[in-house]
Amino acid sequence: MTADQTRAALKRMLANGPLTGLPVRSSDLELLLALAALRFEQGREYREREVNDVLRDWLSTFCAPFGIDHVTFRRCLVDARILHRDPAGSIYRVDPAKIDPGHAGVDLVRLLANIQDERAERKRVHGNRAG
Repeated sequence: MTADQTRAALKRMLANGPLTGLPVRSSDLELLLALAALRFEQGREYREREVNDVLRDWLSTFCAPFGIDHVTFRRCLVDARILHRDPAGSIYRVDPAKIDPGHAGVDLVRLLANIQDERAERKRVHGNRAG
């Protein structure tokens, strides 16, 4: 997926504001999982609490409060084999083969702000026509 395709997919997902739940489309969920993978350093071991902190902070930038639970999202990352968990379940490591550096330039915070600005402008223009 190109950077423009990534931005277009995210723009579609965020068109109505912050996310309120996991995406229904599998391709949208896969995109979010790929973007989440970029939040983790290759070769570094993370404790579960650290993984939760990274995901909670990242999700809060584009999700509504209680929109996507960081624990559920962590499990999605493990299920997708993006994050590998040791047998004891206490250490996590990102799979470097699952990291797509093409997504690295996507700034979800800025993208969401741009979408909100565009929506406010459409409302302003529409409101001026109605008045």
